Formats: sequence, structure tokens, C-alpha cells
Amino acid sequence: MNIRTQLTLSYIGIVLLVLFSMGLYLGSALKGVLDKRITSELEVQASLTREFLIEQLPDQFTYEEIDNLVDRLGEAGNVRLTFIGSDGRVWGDSERDGEALIEMDDHSSRREVQDAKDFGSGMIDRESTTTETEYRYFALPVERNQKLIGFCRVALPMEDINFALSRQQRMLLYASIVGSILAILFGIFSTGAIVKPIKKLTQITQSIAGGEISSRVEVKSNNELGQLLQNFNLMTDRVHEQIDKISIEKHRLETILNNMNEGVLLVNGASEITYANPAAVEMLNLPDMYVGRALIEINRIPELQALLLEAEQTDTVAYAEIRLGNLMESEAEVTIVPVAAESEYVIVIHDVSHVRKLERIRADFVANVSHELKTPLTTIHGYAETLLNDSSTKSKKRKEFIVKILKHSARLSRLVSDLLELARLESGDVELKRSQCHLNSLYEPIMDIFEPVFDESEVILKWEIPESLPQVNVDHQLFMQVFVNLIDNAVKYTPDGGEIEVSAELGGTNSEAVNEVIVHVKDTGIGIPLESQSRVFERFYRVDKGRARKMGGTGLGLAIAKHILLCHDGRIWLESELGQGTVFHFALPIIGQV
Repeated sequence: MNIRTQLTLSYIGIVLLVLFSMGLYLGSALKGVLDKRITSELEVQASLTREFLIEQLPDQFTYEEIDNLVDRLGEAGNVRLTFIGSDGRVWGDSERDGEALIEMDDHSSRREVQDAKDFGSGMIDRESTTTETEYRYFALPVERNQKLIGFCRVALPMEDINFALSRQQRMLLYASIVGSILAILFGIFSTGAIVKPIKKLTQITQSIAGGEISSRVEVKSNNELGQLLQNFNLMTDRVHEQIDKISIEKHRLETILNNMNEGVLLVNGASEITYANPAAVEMLNLPDMYVGRALIEINRIPELQALLLEAEQTDTVAYAEIRLGNLMESEAEVTIVPVAAESEYVIVIHDVSHVRKLERIRADFVANVSHELKTPLTTIHGYAETLLNDSSTKSKKRKEFIVKILKHSARLSRLVSDLLELARLESGDVELKRSQCHLNSLYEPIMDIFEPVFDESEVILKWEIPESLPQVNVDHQLFMQVFVNLIDNAVKYTPDGGEIEVSAELGGTNSEAVNEVIVHVKDTGIGIPLESQSRVFERFYRVDKGRARKMGGTGLGLAIAKHILLCHDGRIWLESELGQGTVFHFALPIIGQV
């Protein structure tokens, strides 16, 4: 049952109760009023009749004379009129004539007659034994010359009285019915006026619950209901403002979490994942449907489970550095923070594999630099000390020592120069002196440098760069060094009698545009193992350390080549297979076509 029906029924019930109560009260009051009015009229009628009878009654009573007089008076008053003598004999009655009148019994014992005789008037409601009709009788004594000569009695049928009373009651009932109908209609319309805005308010609340927070209720009055609607609109506005603020904060938080390098997870007390940012999904290799699943079910990392158990048992922050996978690079710092009073835990995963890799590179760099410097320094120190302390050294031997000192000094000089050059390139503090040149213009200078080496090792250099290639805009000296370092590296790892091929072609970073010149330096050397291919551009990193040192390299050539190409907005990569040789590729953008 809705509120409108409830209000309408309640209103109708109250109205009917009031009308019923008023009907009972008014019916009783009306009956009393009519009763008094009829009694008063009978009294007046009796008084007037008595006065007329006092004047008109003959001294000697006869039935005929008195009955005719009574009949005329009863007909004129439209009542039953009876004249009773002092001895109780009925001399005249408007309802009886002739023998019927004479045969009427003695009325001296009638109650109304007795009361009239004793109290001056008498009234009673009873059934007439003569007519077998219920009457209301009213009797007055008739005196002449202060002597009682009889009684004047006026009677009105109770049927007439009841009819008058019923008519008044029917009028009251009709009025009550009409009033009830009007009250019901008024109740329906008034409850409708009350319920309509409430119903509208209910619809608005449902739409707001459904997400339509811009909905508002129209206010048409200033009464209590109107104030309620105004307050509801005000509340909705404030809720809308709060939702906007929360949405902005949520978007800001999502943006921060989605763009963090650290992985962030939220797990509940049952270790079920309730949230994970993209970094965490990638780090832990979570499936698409990870929400609601246990962390240990998705990713079985004992160290992570032990750390989570520690945070649960101690209810404090737990921290450890663990390995997320089987590879050494998958190292992470994991922090688990309990969320107060929520039985939830925030897991923050910071990938430190790159940091550890840099630390290993730094350690390798320090070790390699120390070794590279120690060998020539030890040699120089030994030969110099011999020359200083052994004056008997022959001049031929002395010359040999001096040559070795010069050789290792030159090696140290090259190492320091390469380090300075690499540091300068990495810092970006290099001013390029660009000029247009064709790749084939580098062939003669390269042959001047490597021709003795090729003759000694019988390595063949194939230069197959087409003349149709466009020129490149580069720093000629630095770009020449890229070719020198790549060819020198190929010579070191290519057996005698091998072959080095230099070629080039046009290419692009996408299938729709040609915007690069791509150069390939291919050798038939020993190849590079897969695990070493990602590190060959690190400084001092050597695949075959003994062979490289024997050839006199510093271990910085490929690192320098990479940074020279980066300064020219280029890129470098390799392809290699053990025993099959290596191909180094590098690309340079074509100025004006990029």
C-alpha cells in the first residue's frame, strides 16, 4: 500500500468518524428539539382549545352539542381533541361520534387526566385503547368560575411525530453523505497535492541512486514540504560537489598509480588481491581476472608469502629484497604496509634490477679499468726500474725496454683518450660539426688505416655501398670513428682469411616512409653468445677477454660508437650466431626526410 492510499484512507476514516459522531450527537439533539417543539405546540393547542371551550361550552352538557364543538376545534387544529368531564365521562372526541362516543369508557383514571387534575397539566405517550394508535396526549383542566368542569385533552399521533423526526434524520443523513463525499474528494485532492512532490522526490532519489546526480526536484511552495524539497536539492548539490571532488581525487590517484614505476597491490586479510596497478600486473605477470584471487594462487613466490605473513603477524611494516623470477635481473625491493582497521595490506614493489645491473656494470668497470691500467703500469714500472738499477744492461736490451715502455705508454694514452672521449659523448657536451657526405667517401680513409692489418691477417673487406644512396649530414671525424671501431672489432674476432662486408640501404621506422640510411657491418667471426649480446655496448665488456687484450683493444670501441650514433639521433643493434659471425646494424636519419 503506497503512502497516497494510506493518507487517503486515514483522512477518509477520520472524516467518517467525525461525521458519525456528529450524526449521533445531532440526531439525539434534533430528537430532543423536535420533542420539545411538539410538546410546546400541543400545550399551545391545548391552551387555546381550553379557552375556547370555557367560553363555548353550554351550562348543560349534551353529547351532540359538545361533540360538534370538539369536532370543529379538532379539525381546525388538525389534532385529536377530547373533552372529558370532571367525572371522567367523554363528552366529545374528534375521532368518535354517536354511539361510539357514548360507549367510550371512563377516562378519569387516565394518567394525563390525573396529572392535569393534580399538577395543572399532564402529558404521556401511549397507545389509545379506543383507536389502537399510539398518541402523545396533553391534558389541561377546564375551570369555569373557579370550578372544575372537565378536562381538555389534545393528542397527536406518534406516527406523525416519528415521521417528522425521520424526515429530519434523513436530511441529516443526506447532508452527512454529501459532506462525506466532498470530504473524500477533498482528501483525495489534498493527499494528491502532498503525495505528488513526495512521489517526485522518490523518483529523483531513484535516479540519483542510478547515477543521475544532476536531477533536481521542482519546488512550488514555501511550506514544510517545500522546505524539505529545497533542503533535498541543497543536499544533492553538496553531494554532487563531493562526488566531483572524489572523482577528481580518484582520477588523480589512478593517474599516479597507473604511471608509477613501482608496483602497488592491495590484498585483504585472506591474501586476496583487490587492486593492482599496471606496473604490479607486469612485474608479477598477473592474469586478466586477478581480482578476488589469492596472491599465492597466482604467483608462487615463497619470499613474498613469507613477507606478507610477517606483516600479518606483527601488524607492522615488513621490508625485504627478493627475486621475482629466476633471472638475476628480476630483483625487487618489497614493502608491505598494514592498513589500519581494514585488515588489508598495501604491497609496494620497487624494481631494482636496473640499479643492480648498473652496480654490477660499475663493479665490472672498476675491475676492468684497474686491470687495464695495472698491466701497462706494471710493465712500465718494471722496465723503468731495471733501467734505473742495472747499469750493466746492454744498449740493445735497453733499447728493447724503452720500446716496450713506449708501447705500453701509448696503450695507456689510448685508454685515457677513449675514456675522455666516452665521458664527453655521454655528457652531451659535444658540438657536432655536421656536413653532407656520401658513405663511399669513407672507403679510402678506412683502407689507409686497415690495409696493413688486412694484409697481415688476410681478411678481405667488401665495400658494397651503392652510389644511389643519399648523402648523410654528420660530423665527419666522429662518424669515421664509428666505422673504424666497428671494423676494428670485426677484425679482432674474425679468423685469418675471413671476410668483412660493409653494405647499406634505405629504410624507415615505419612501413610508409623511407627516412633512414641503414648500414650493415658483417663479419665471418666467432659470433657472440646470446647472454652477452645485451652487454656488448657496455664499456670494457669483452666477449673473449684474452683475445681482445692480445689484440690491444681498450674495450670502449662499441660504447663510443653507440654514443656517437646517439648524438646523431641514430641507433645501433646487432644480430649474431655462434660460429656464424656477427652483423652490426646502425641507422642514421636522412635530413629533410625525417
